Amino acid sequence: MKTLRILAAYFCLMASVLPLKAQFKLYTDSKPVMLIDYTNMEGTPYLYEDWQTGNVTLTNGVSNKEPMLLKLNLVNDVISFKDNATGQELEFVVPVQEFSLNLVAGATRHFKSGFKNIDGIAPTAFLEVLSDGKAQLLKRNNKIIFEQQPIGSATKERTFIEKTKYYLVIDGKATVVKADRKSLLAALADKQSALDTYLNVNKINFKSDTQLGKLVDYYNTL
Repeated sequence: MKTLRILAAYFCLMASVLPLKAQFKLYTDSKPVMLIDYTNMEGTPYLYEDWQTGNVTLTNGVSNKEPMLLKLNLVNDVISFKDNATGQELEFVVPVQEFSLNLVAGATRHFKSGFKNIDGIAPTAFLEVLSDGKAQLLKRNNKIIFEQQPIGSATKERTFIEKTKYYLVIDGKATVVKADRKSLLAALADKQSALDTYLNVNKINFKSDTQLGKLVDYYNTL
Protein backbone atom coordinates (compact mmCIF):
# COMPACT_ATOMS: atom_id res chain seq x y z
CA MET A 1 0.00 0.00 0.00
CA LYS A 2 2.85 2.36 0.82
CA THR A 3 4.41 1.71 -2.58
CA LEU A 4 1.09 2.41 -4.31
CA ARG A 5 0.74 5.70 -2.43
CA ILE A 6 4.26 6.72 -3.49
CA LEU A 7 3.54 5.85 -7.13
CA ALA A 8 0.25 7.77 -7.02
CA ALA A 9 2.02 10.82 -5.61
CA TYR A 10 4.72 10.55 -8.28
CA PHE A 11 2.22 10.45 -11.16
CA CYS A 12 0.28 13.38 -9.68
CA LEU A 13 3.52 15.36 -9.48
CA MET A 14 4.46 14.50 -13.06
CA ALA A 15 0.98 15.49 -14.28
CA SER A 16 1.46 18.93 -12.76
CA VAL A 17 5.03 19.32 -14.02
CA LEU A 18 4.51 18.28 -17.66
CA PRO A 19 2.26 21.24 -18.61
CA LEU A 20 4.82 23.60 -17.08
CA LYS A 21 7.61 21.91 -19.06
CA ALA A 22 5.60 22.32 -22.28
CA GLN A 23 5.03 25.99 -21.52
CA PHE A 24 8.74 26.46 -20.68
CA LYS A 25 9.67 24.69 -23.93
CA LEU A 26 7.55 27.13 -25.93
CA TYR A 27 9.27 30.12 -24.34
CA THR A 28 12.81 28.77 -24.67
CA ASP A 29 12.37 27.60 -28.29
CA SER A 30 11.81 31.14 -29.51
CA LYS A 31 13.65 34.02 -31.16
CA PRO A 32 13.13 37.78 -31.52
CA VAL A 33 10.75 38.75 -34.29
CA MET A 34 12.55 40.15 -37.34
CA LEU A 35 11.98 43.89 -37.21
CA ILE A 36 10.22 45.42 -40.20
CA ASP A 37 9.74 49.15 -40.51
CA TYR A 38 6.00 49.79 -40.50
CA THR A 39 6.29 53.42 -39.44
CA ASN A 40 4.44 56.13 -41.37
CA MET A 41 2.04 53.55 -42.75
CA GLU A 42 -1.72 53.59 -42.65
CA GLY A 43 -3.26 50.59 -40.89
CA THR A 44 -1.69 47.60 -39.18
CA PRO A 45 0.07 44.47 -40.47
CA TYR A 46 -1.67 42.38 -37.79
CA LEU A 47 -5.01 40.62 -37.76
CA TYR A 48 -5.61 42.45 -34.47
CA GLU A 49 -3.45 45.35 -33.38
CA ASP A 50 -3.83 44.37 -29.71
CA TRP A 51 -2.52 41.15 -28.18
CA GLN A 52 -5.08 38.34 -27.93
CA THR A 53 -4.94 35.40 -25.54
CA GLY A 54 -4.70 32.05 -27.23
CA ASN A 55 -3.19 28.60 -27.55
CA VAL A 56 -0.66 27.18 -30.00
CA THR A 57 0.47 23.72 -31.08
CA LEU A 58 3.83 23.37 -32.79
CA THR A 59 4.65 20.84 -35.51
CA ASN A 60 6.59 18.81 -32.93
CA GLY A 61 3.42 18.42 -30.82
CA VAL A 62 4.41 20.86 -28.06
CA SER A 63 1.54 23.08 -26.95
CA ASN A 64 0.82 25.51 -24.15
CA LYS A 65 -1.51 24.72 -21.28
CA GLU A 66 -1.89 28.28 -20.03
CA PRO A 67 -3.09 30.97 -22.50
CA MET A 68 -0.40 33.06 -24.17
CA LEU A 69 -0.59 36.55 -25.66
CA LEU A 70 -0.51 36.16 -29.46
CA LYS A 71 -0.49 38.25 -32.63
CA LEU A 72 -0.81 37.17 -36.27
CA ASN A 73 1.11 39.23 -38.83
CA LEU A 74 -0.89 38.98 -42.07
CA VAL A 75 1.92 40.41 -44.20
CA ASN A 76 4.49 37.70 -43.53
CA ASP A 77 2.27 34.97 -41.96
CA VAL A 78 4.09 34.95 -38.62
CA ILE A 79 2.37 34.17 -35.33
CA SER A 80 4.26 35.85 -32.51
CA PHE A 81 3.83 35.90 -28.75
CA LYS A 82 4.59 38.28 -25.91
CA ASP A 83 7.20 37.29 -23.33
CA ASN A 84 5.45 38.01 -20.03
CA ALA A 85 8.76 38.65 -18.27
CA THR A 86 10.31 41.12 -20.73
CA GLY A 87 7.35 42.28 -22.82
CA GLN A 88 9.37 41.40 -25.94
CA GLU A 89 7.65 40.16 -29.09
CA LEU A 90 9.01 36.73 -29.99
CA GLU A 91 8.33 34.08 -32.60
CA PHE A 92 8.63 30.31 -32.35
CA VAL A 93 11.68 28.47 -33.65
CA VAL A 94 9.65 25.32 -34.37
CA PRO A 95 6.88 26.06 -36.92
CA VAL A 96 3.35 26.51 -35.60
CA GLN A 97 0.91 23.84 -36.77
CA GLU A 98 -2.24 25.50 -35.44
CA PHE A 99 -3.41 28.13 -32.99
CA SER A 100 -6.57 29.63 -31.54
CA LEU A 101 -7.37 33.19 -30.50
CA ASN A 102 -9.81 33.69 -27.63
CA LEU A 103 -11.81 36.85 -28.24
CA VAL A 104 -14.34 38.77 -26.19
CA ALA A 105 -17.76 37.29 -25.42
CA GLY A 106 -16.33 33.75 -25.60
CA ALA A 107 -15.69 33.77 -29.35
CA THR A 108 -12.74 31.74 -30.64
CA ARG A 109 -10.97 31.83 -34.00
CA HIS A 110 -9.01 28.75 -35.02
CA PHE A 111 -6.19 28.71 -37.59
CA LYS A 112 -4.19 25.89 -39.16
CA SER A 113 -1.26 25.50 -41.53
CA GLY A 114 -0.19 22.51 -43.60
CA PHE A 115 -2.90 22.67 -46.26
CA LYS A 116 -1.76 21.26 -49.60
CA ASN A 117 -3.07 21.42 -53.15
CA ILE A 118 -4.56 24.90 -52.75
CA ASP A 119 -3.36 27.07 -55.61
CA GLY A 120 -1.36 30.06 -54.47
CA ILE A 121 -1.31 28.95 -50.83
CA ALA A 122 1.96 27.75 -49.29
CA PRO A 123 1.74 24.85 -46.80
CA THR A 124 3.17 27.20 -44.17
CA ALA A 125 0.33 29.71 -44.61
CA PHE A 126 -2.34 30.01 -41.92
CA LEU A 127 -5.98 29.58 -42.88
CA GLU A 128 -8.88 30.08 -40.53
CA VAL A 129 -11.02 26.97 -40.12
CA LEU A 130 -14.69 27.98 -40.19
CA SER A 131 -15.98 24.41 -40.51
CA ASP A 132 -14.14 21.12 -40.20
CA GLY A 133 -15.38 17.74 -41.38
CA LYS A 134 -15.83 15.90 -44.68
CA ALA A 135 -16.15 19.41 -46.08
CA GLN A 136 -13.88 22.13 -44.73
CA LEU A 137 -14.64 25.81 -45.05
CA LEU A 138 -11.43 27.80 -44.87
CA LYS A 139 -10.79 31.53 -44.89
CA ARG A 140 -7.55 33.09 -46.03
CA ASN A 141 -6.70 36.60 -44.86
CA ASN A 142 -3.48 38.27 -45.91
CA LYS A 143 -2.23 41.82 -46.28
CA ILE A 144 0.01 43.43 -48.85
CA ILE A 145 1.82 46.75 -48.68
CA PHE A 146 0.60 49.15 -51.34
CA GLU A 147 2.72 52.14 -52.36
CA GLN A 148 1.64 55.17 -54.32
CA GLN A 149 3.09 58.60 -54.89
CA PRO A 150 0.45 61.33 -55.03
CA ILE A 151 0.79 63.87 -57.81
CA GLY A 152 2.91 66.79 -56.63
CA SER A 153 4.27 64.90 -53.61
CA ALA A 154 7.94 64.04 -53.11
CA THR A 155 7.15 61.10 -50.84
CA LYS A 156 5.32 57.83 -51.31
CA GLU A 157 2.30 56.82 -49.28
CA ARG A 158 2.27 53.27 -47.97
CA THR A 159 -0.78 51.45 -46.71
CA PHE A 160 -1.90 47.91 -45.91
CA ILE A 161 -4.49 46.32 -48.17
CA GLU A 162 -6.26 43.24 -46.83
CA LYS A 163 -7.37 40.44 -49.15
CA THR A 164 -9.82 37.68 -48.26
CA LYS A 165 -10.61 34.38 -49.98
CA TYR A 166 -12.81 31.46 -48.98
CA TYR A 167 -12.05 27.84 -49.89
CA LEU A 168 -14.24 24.77 -49.68
CA VAL A 169 -12.20 21.58 -49.43
CA ILE A 170 -13.90 18.25 -50.16
CA ASP A 171 -11.96 15.00 -50.64
CA GLY A 172 -8.73 16.99 -50.72
CA LYS A 173 -9.90 19.22 -53.58
CA ALA A 174 -10.10 22.95 -52.86
CA THR A 175 -12.61 25.21 -54.59
CA VAL A 176 -12.64 28.98 -54.29
CA VAL A 177 -16.09 30.11 -53.16
CA LYS A 178 -17.73 33.44 -52.46
CA ALA A 179 -19.52 34.25 -49.23
CA ASP A 180 -22.94 34.11 -50.83
CA ARG A 181 -25.79 31.65 -51.28
CA LYS A 182 -25.31 30.96 -54.99
CA SER A 183 -21.61 30.16 -54.76
CA LEU A 184 -21.86 27.92 -51.69
CA LEU A 185 -24.86 25.98 -52.96
CA ALA A 186 -23.12 25.41 -56.28
CA ALA A 187 -20.09 23.98 -54.47
CA LEU A 188 -22.35 21.80 -52.27
CA ALA A 189 -24.71 20.83 -55.09
CA ASP A 190 -25.07 17.17 -54.01
CA LYS A 191 -27.14 18.31 -51.00
CA GLN A 192 -28.66 21.47 -52.48
CA SER A 193 -32.29 20.58 -51.72
CA ALA A 194 -31.61 20.00 -48.01
CA LEU A 195 -29.44 23.12 -47.83
CA ASP A 196 -32.15 25.22 -49.51
CA THR A 197 -34.57 24.13 -46.79
CA TYR A 198 -32.02 24.87 -44.07
CA LEU A 199 -31.36 28.34 -45.47
CA ASN A 200 -35.06 29.17 -45.76
CA VAL A 201 -35.66 28.17 -42.15
CA ASN A 202 -32.53 29.66 -40.57
CA LYS A 203 -32.11 32.89 -42.57
CA ILE A 204 -28.32 32.68 -42.77
CA ASN A 205 -26.39 35.96 -42.80
CA PHE A 206 -23.75 35.40 -45.47
CA LYS A 207 -21.68 38.28 -44.10
CA SER A 208 -21.12 36.31 -40.88
CA ASP A 209 -18.25 33.82 -40.91
CA THR A 210 -19.81 32.04 -37.94
CA GLN A 211 -23.05 31.44 -39.83
CA LEU A 212 -21.20 30.39 -42.98
CA GLY A 213 -19.42 27.82 -40.86
CA LYS A 214 -22.73 26.58 -39.43
CA LEU A 215 -24.09 26.08 -42.94
CA VAL A 216 -21.15 23.81 -43.84
CA ASP A 217 -21.42 22.15 -40.41
CA TYR A 218 -25.00 21.25 -41.34
CA TYR A 219 -23.87 19.94 -44.72
CA ASN A 220 -21.44 17.66 -42.90
CA THR A 221 -24.34 16.05 -41.01
CA LEU A 222 -26.23 15.08 -44.17
